[in-house]
Amino acid sequence: MKMTDLSALPLPLWALPTVPRRLAVEQHRIRIQADWWRETLDRLELPGARPAGPTLTRAEVWVPSDDVFTLLWRTLAWGSGSHLRQNVRRLKSIQADVPAARAVLTEAAEVSLVDPARAFALLRPGRHNRFRSFGPSFFTKFLYFAGGGAPDHPCLILDRVVATTLRERCGWASLHRSGPWPAVTYERYCALLARWAEAARCAPDELEFTLFTSHLRL
Repeated sequence: MKMTDLSALPLPLWALPTVPRRLAVEQHRIRIQADWWRETLDRLELPGARPAGPTLTRAEVWVPSDDVFTLLWRTLAWGSGSHLRQNVRRLKSIQADVPAARAVLTEAAEVSLVDPARAFALLRPGRHNRFRSFGPSFFTKFLYFAGGGAPDHPCLILDRVVATTLRERCGWASLHRSGPWPAVTYERYCALLARWAEAARCAPDELEFTLFTSHLRL
């Protein structure tokens, strides 16, 4: 299918933020399985602080940490919520070579500040994910949270819900609903939301949030 010309896509009026970012995005709260994360990470002897408490907000996930694994566990816990399927595979893929995983994740987090496509490619080189079962729907969350909550951070979350909304309600006909997407698609996505955000005078993640929650307003 021919790639959709994103320069012609207007920002839908229904996607405009109606709640301040500090209330909508920062307080986007997910119930997590903290006991499972603590017990499993301990059993696998993986480094980093364990997610704690019954819930995590976005603001709590992106709190700066000296250890990249602390950010990764928070991201996975927030992204998984009560659905833990595939997480043992993800953790064992990290466990297989912790130093190499630390190096890749650290580089991806640093690159996420300036280059979405390159950061994406570090975690999905070619047609395969760098870590087993850690595909774009999850690792773009990591790239997003690596920005520490900066409103102008260039990396955003792209998952099945957001992609489906962009395809079915915003006119991006060539976007696959569930991926996996190539790095160029992620780059185009981040650029599209950055353009829309500039026009709407809001942060790009506010638009990602409205795309994610659009079904609640139907």
